[in-house]
Amino acid sequence: MKYIVIFHANLNYAYLTPDKYEFVIRKSYELILDTMTTRFPDTKYVFEASGYTLEQISIITPDVLGKLKTAVDSGQCEFMGSPYAHPMLPNFPEEDGVWSIRFSNEIYEKYLGLTPSSFWNPECGWRSYVPKQVAETGYTNLIGDFEAYSRSRTPGGTPNRPEIFKEEYTDDQTFYDFSFKYDLQGSEKTIHFPFENVGGVPKGSLRLFLRTDRVAQFAVRYFMGMPGYTFEAYMDLIKKFSQQKADEPEGALIIYADDAEYVGTNGWFRLKYQNKPDHVFEQTPESREKLVRLVEACKKIGEFITFDEACGKLPAIRDTIYFDDDSAWHGAKASTWASTPMAKLLRPWQDLVREKLKEIEAELSGELVHKIWYHLTNSYNSDGQWPPTLPEAPHIIHPENYRYCFENLLTAEMLVGGVDRSRLPSEAVQTMNSILKMQQDLIVGKANRLLISKQDGDVKNARLALDLISRSQAIQLLEKMDQKILYPAQYAARAYALMEARRLVGGIPIEKIVETGITDNLDASENV
Repeated sequence: MKYIVIFHANLNYAYLTPDKYEFVIRKSYELILDTMTTRFPDTKYVFEASGYTLEQISIITPDVLGKLKTAVDSGQCEFMGSPYAHPMLPNFPEEDGVWSIRFSNEIYEKYLGLTPSSFWNPECGWRSYVPKQVAETGYTNLIGDFEAYSRSRTPGGTPNRPEIFKEEYTDDQTFYDFSFKYDLQGSEKTIHFPFENVGGVPKGSLRLFLRTDRVAQFAVRYFMGMPGYTFEAYMDLIKKFSQQKADEPEGALIIYADDAEYVGTNGWFRLKYQNKPDHVFEQTPESREKLVRLVEACKKIGEFITFDEACGKLPAIRDTIYFDDDSAWHGAKASTWASTPMAKLLRPWQDLVREKLKEIEAELSGELVHKIWYHLTNSYNSDGQWPPTLPEAPHIIHPENYRYCFENLLTAEMLVGGVDRSRLPSEAVQTMNSILKMQQDLIVGKANRLLISKQDGDVKNARLALDLISRSQAIQLLEKMDQKILYPAQYAARAYALMEARRLVGGIPIEKIVETGITDNLDASENV
């Protein structure tokens, strides 16, 4: 069996603030590049970065850009492309996504001297036009998600995989769902070979290879040291899904296709799986040895190849592959990213700016049109509006991520000459409250419990926490101002007060962690 590793680098990541960009580049991206170059110079791998991420690497750490370029030029590393500011392509018009991909291509040509062949589709989000966007912008290979495929239907309504669909399909709008109820055979050919025909584009114009959370999510937990996700269990899983039928040619398996930040830092793993939102993007010193151990073990049983080689050289599955519109990876829906409070607040404003642009586009210079599209599509960045705020997961959007979307959108509005904001719904204050209130209530509840603890330090912290929450909830001044848009400073002042209050009370439970389906030997109630 041949193996593929894809490191997805994204400096537009939720809760990753600009002051930590160099830290993450050094501790994660550079670590990966150095490890593969020095320990495994003959081993191929894939490194993917958005145009924004690559541009930031070039500005902040030009030496790391040089290392990446050397690895790409040598043929050891395949560089994979994606939209410029990590938007969810299915959640915006087709034309807008094409612009975002082209903005990335401009950066790749500028700093790497190439246009990639392979495309990373953020969150594997799907709409019928996504493959057309990818093919139109010069790509020939596309990554897809096995779970989304196996739970989707053909245009005629017949499930792609009836036996899996029956067990795992749901109409529920879920955040993430790793409940793999169907016992997938290790010899599953659709995770070993590319599809040569993708629904929505001419036959043979685009090849698609599937990753699976059954392996990729285990990989993340292995790097994070989550109980039960041991190296031995990871290798057993890789060996299981390396099985092939006797009459089949050799195929390939993607053993890692997730955030590069999880190799070298903890990403936002502590936020989601340990209820520690103030401990994200911290260094994980054991990551290098874990990567070395993984690559060494896989080299003993197979060969590493690039994604482009897997798509172009392996025998292809001739069946046409289809995905349901609105599907995405991790069992989520693409529209989940468009349904957060902040996404709903920004979208009417984005639509007004887009409408104005289309009205006057023919009158503008090409350079100005290019700049307007750049800022408008940057405001579509998914992590600036993520994660969702739900009763069972009362997350808040980080102020820095929201600021990126807001400032790009404000710039786009200025460049089109302004829009009629009276057409916007007056929901700025309500949106802010809906995002902050759930955590505020949890903090108040814990602070009140600490007040009766009789511990002087706890009582002092609890009183300050209550004061901070009380003042951050006062919105009289905001109600007298323009409520059509939510300025970043207005949101940040209250969000940072919440974060400080949360720290003072020693944290609160943000998510109830229930693990099912990824490993049999992990206690479903276990939380790191």
